[in-house]
Amino acid sequence: MAKLTMLTEHSPFMMGFVFVTEKDNAVIIDGGRPADMPYLFELVGNRKIAAWILTHPHFDHISGFNEVMRDPEVRERVGKVYCHFPSVDFVLKCEPQFVTPEAPCSVRDFEAVRVLFSDEVNVVEPGDTLDVDELHFAFRCAGGERYYLPKPNLAVNESSIVFRVTAEGHRSVLFLGDLGPEGGRELLRTQKEALPSDIVQMAHHGPSGVSEGADKA
Repeated sequence: MAKLTMLTEHSPFMMGFVFVTEKDNAVIIDGGRPADMPYLFELVGNRKIAAWILTHPHFDHISGFNEVMRDPEVRERVGKVYCHFPSVDFVLKCEPQFVTPEAPCSVRDFEAVRVLFSDEVNVVEPGDTLDVDELHFAFRCAGGERYYLPKPNLAVNESSIVFRVTAEGHRSVLFLGDLGPEGGRELLRTQKEALPSDIVQMAHHGPSGVSEGADKA
């Protein structure tokens, strides 16, 4: 039976999950900051990382990935990377307040390290699917530069990819990344029938994301 583990915080406000399949392959979702990587790899162990899914390019979700993928031994273990990021210019335009020496532009860092594994990067689109052993991933929305919202902390969150994970005989899980209220409303408008799941990862770590009342908005 596949196992899903939500990472315990080793840095503030991070997000990370690890699936381990029946055939003992791993799928990582985000992962957090560099401080979270030792615990993440303790969970992964020596398993092959069949897929690493990055929901959106905020520092607390992908800076750990950016660091460890500089290591050729880690890159050798990772099968494919799945994401759909906005451009560096978009991030700097929408959220310059979050680009600081302590939290540099994670998209810029990702692009700098991406040259080391560019063939393994899949830019996902709505309707794309991924199968890893018994796990089926169905991508329901894929961010990029879908919104320009001149509000703090929203534009890049609204670029989050959303996907549902199913497997026969298992509970289904819906991952929302850090999707915001606008994205939540569009998701319900366009994908409502495909969303019901046993478990939902609440957007933006619980508060300030997709709302329970989005369908009434």
